[in-house]
Amino acid sequence: MMQHFNSESLKFTYSPTHSPIGKVVPGELFSVDTQDCFTGKFRDSENFSAETLAWVLDNLDGVTGPIEVVGAKPGDVVAITLHEIEITTSGSVALSPCDDPTPSDWWSQWYGCKSYPIKDGFLYFSDSQRVQVAPLIGCIATSPARETVFSKMQGVYGGNMDCNEMCAGATVILPVALPGAMLYFGDAKAIMGDGEIVQAPEVGTRITASVELRPKPAAMRWPRVETAYALTTVVSDTTLDRAVGRAFDELLSWVEHDCAISRVDAALFLAMVANTGVCQTANTLHTGKCTVQRSALAQLLTE
Repeated sequence: MMQHFNSESLKFTYSPTHSPIGKVVPGELFSVDTQDCFTGKFRDSENFSAETLAWVLDNLDGVTGPIEVVGAKPGDVVAITLHEIEITTSGSVALSPCDDPTPSDWWSQWYGCKSYPIKDGFLYFSDSQRVQVAPLIGCIATSPARETVFSKMQGVYGGNMDCNEMCAGATVILPVALPGAMLYFGDAKAIMGDGEIVQAPEVGTRITASVELRPKPAAMRWPRVETAYALTTVVSDTTLDRAVGRAFDELLSWVEHDCAISRVDAALFLAMVANTGVCQTANTLHTGKCTVQRSALAQLLTE
């Protein structure tokens, strides 16, 4: 029987002081339940109040975990394959008039909430208007070695990256900073446009995953994502241009090492074929990404 981890005891920090809620071994298939980032408080518009809003703002992005990975040690990376992300709730959003001249201030204009039904792979705006879902996991992390950070934050450990590439079929690669790695999962969206300029529908999920341990590549400093079609690096920084530029630099180091070409040649090649992008601008740090298609990389390996 597949091991399952429920979301009854959420954490609101990534911390080395948390006791693990269980253990998995590399190669084991397991499932994890996650709550939406509001912990279900905004699924009913009648529940919206100043008191509820204050609680949500103090307790955003509760995550399930930590889950210990047997055998993981500093100097490794843990490669987490997301086999399935099943949506288990409606899609909740906080409402804003979105009329402030500065879009980043729209997040401070919440006046209510709304929940969208989700059925058979579609989110319904009304009986006749719907959009196909494409669920992603917003928060996925390993524990930092010493510090305790809020789960709504992001860093080299992963965290609240809100990256569309972190969907079913992807493998998310995170550094191991302490024995057991200590994995956290949460903050899934039903569907989200790159950037998260406005609230995406927040959902609870059941995630089916497995993990693999690998030696940490010497050039790896930030999270990576592998899919059947592409390689992506993900970096968070104080400004978007820094995040995107550093994501390009991370991908450059990856390609330089794996394709055994000079750094100059790798940089010029990626300038031709790689695409930078925005994951999210809604948090304290902004998260950028850089992606190269495997089909483009194959050209470097063709004799």
